[in-house]
Amino acid sequence: MPHARARRTSLLALLTAATLAGATTSAHADTPRPGGSDLYTVKPNEKGLFPLYSTPEAGQVQPLNWDGSLSGWGPGNFESRHWEDNDYTEVLFTGCTYVGATVTSLMLKLWQEVPYSFDKDLGVNTLTGCFRGPTYTSQGVWNVHVDGGTKRYFTIPALNGSVYTRATVSVGTVYVDTTAAD
Repeated sequence: MPHARARRTSLLALLTAATLAGATTSAHADTPRPGGSDLYTVKPNEKGLFPLYSTPEAGQVQPLNWDGSLSGWGPGNFESRHWEDNDYTEVLFTGCTYVGATVTSLMLKLWQEVPYSFDKDLGVNTLTGCFRGPTYTSQGVWNVHVDGGTKRYFTIPALNGSVYTRATVSVGTVYVDTTAAD
């Protein structure tokens, strides 16, 4: 009996050490930055962008491109829905507003979900243009492939370059486009 208890204690200690060591590990991928400014006026009927319906009809494939909105996001407190993608991702934010402090930029980080492993950090784009008004759009583009990953999502890790703020951001329209062709 004492031998089994000692073995159980040793296994728990190893599991705790492995968990703590894994929590501090992060993976980074080199992501090319898109050229040009992130500022332009939204085109609501732009080809390739269509609304996301909550549940596809039976037998239909979930759409790759989707749209939605964000409300009350602060640094690191939410992640977006996950979508099928593993090559090109374009995220458009239109009409960014803030509460709690003046916000003029946000960092948008894209992640690749990797089953049974750590999710891959695909890099950050800094968005500024969408704060100029309700019809202005900022664009983040990532063109990278990750072996073993099938789904992506984004987070907002910082506002005005700071992770320590009580400010929050809302976005009138979020478009996620997974095709480089349009």
